[in-house]
Amino acid sequence: MKRLYIALGLVALLAVLCTVHTVYLGQLTADLSGLLAQAQEQVERGDWAGADRLTRQSKEIWVEHEGYLHTTLRHTDIDAILVSFDEALAFLRAGERQSAEYAAVNARLITQIGLLLESELPTLTNLL
Repeated sequence: MKRLYIALGLVALLAVLCTVHTVYLGQLTADLSGLLAQAQEQVERGDWAGADRLTRQSKEIWVEHEGYLHTTLRHTDIDAILVSFDEALAFLRAGERQSAEYAAVNARLITQIGLLLESELPTLTNLL
């Protein structure tokens, strides 16, 4: 009977840890997506410096959490998002101010970040 209680305790602990991870990842992805959406609004207003600042801030947050992210998520997803951050920053720093190209890169980046959370949620699709 003692083994059963230990097994149930471990399952409960794993469920709690998964829930904490999902909530934490949800908050992180929401914060990053919000900053990137604000950066897109800045570009639409013609404030490229403001968009660069917000995108750079998003990347810094991402880099600060890379240890955690590499521990809990697939490395290829993490690396792809980092490359997308660099691509978005390159568009912002380029001499030609092409908002459509930046919007496409930024939208892809927001989607990639959103898919991280979606892949961690306990849905039927993810369980199968």
